Amino acid sequence: MGLRSKGKGRKPGPPKNEQPALKIKLRGKDNSALSMQQLGEGLLEAARLMKQYESGYRIKAATVYLTMIDEHGAAVRINRTNELTIYPYQSAAEEHGI
Repeated sequence: MGLRSKGKGRKPGPPKNEQPALKIKLRGKDNSALSMQQLGEGLLEAARLMKQYESGYRIKAATVYLTMIDEHGAAVRINRTNELTIYPYQSAAEEHGI
């Protein structure tokens, strides 16, 4: 019998002190590409679904990965880094807890 090292060959799970992230998938019918309008509607629907949890939960971070294509199905980048960071607006009152 050969010796096996502990954990070898297994996919690592999330760290023990972290909960796994909620995964929200947006898909077109029959996995067809979504238009920008459909993407917006899907994101709004996801926000509406999450609204029921707003009294007891907060979001630590949200990352949305979009595979963007042109009209021919070729992958495209929207800028050099192909990344956007958006910080939702907070009023001065919200920042100071008023």
